[in-house]
Amino acid sequence: MDVDDVIVLVLAVWVTICFILVKTVEVYVTLILIGLLIVTEVAGTFMKPEIKQGLKPAIYFLLFLFFIIVVKKVFDVLR
Repeated sequence: MDVDDVIVLVLAVWVTICFILVKTVEVYVTLILIGLLIVTEVAGTFMKPEIKQGLKPAIYFLLFLFFIIVVKKVFDVLR
């Protein structure tokens, strides 16, 4: 089994566990972002540069969603 296959397997298991255990979309998106960032940092030296570049748009999209969630929560607190 190649390192890239292990990375995909770990991310798939993480997303499945989060989907089963989490009830809100905000927490689900946050946990997926955390898992993706951890896998990228830990396995970054073993990953091919093409795969790292392929994960960057997903990370940026999840960071954008996380920013929206944080802004929404701040507005809820300020009301």
